[in-house]
Amino acid sequence: MSTDLLTDDACGLRERKKRETRRALNLAALDLVEEKGFAAVTTEEIAARAGVSTRTFFNYFPSKEAAVIGTTPEELESYAAALEEAVPHETPLQSLRRILAGMLAPASIDRELRARRRRILLGEPSLAPALVGNNIRIENALTAALERRLGAEPGVALEARLTVALAIAAVRACIEHQQNGGSGRLERNIDLAFDRIAAGLR
Repeated sequence: MSTDLLTDDACGLRERKKRETRRALNLAALDLVEEKGFAAVTTEEIAARAGVSTRTFFNYFPSKEAAVIGTTPEELESYAAALEEAVPHETPLQSLRRILAGMLAPASIDRELRARRRRILLGEPSLAPALVGNNIRIENALTAALERRLGAEPGVALEARLTVALAIAAVRACIEHQQNGGSGRLERNIDLAFDRIAAGLR
């Protein structure tokens, strides 16, 4: 077996363990908030419930709010890098469709988990600023990446921010549609929504 293959396997194992730890911390945070209420939960308790140290907790999330919401800075960087790198024959909107779908899969595509997270966030008004801030960070990171991809000066042209905002709004609308009893599979509805946006952007 080659050294390169061993290195690839080791990298794959590390990434899998990181994803598992991140998910364990997110689930622990959700469990504890449901049991005790957000104000009564500490980062130490979340770490202990997930079976890791408090130091490890802060390697993944900067705060207990972030642990409940579940998005990490590393993930944001990964999404932005994926958008900045142009793929042959793929428009920026198609790239956003692929990247936003990746945000929903595999773990967060779990309808029960997504509904549970939403229920907790709606039931804890103190988390609203953190959720809004998380959404803004995602939009800003993707907008900056698209500006770099298009060779546009930061903040000068509207195109990049408008494209990102439309893409995020489309995914959010499809999720809300499904969670409120709407018909169709989420992935198929997202495809239809992006097709309509693309027709409008043309």
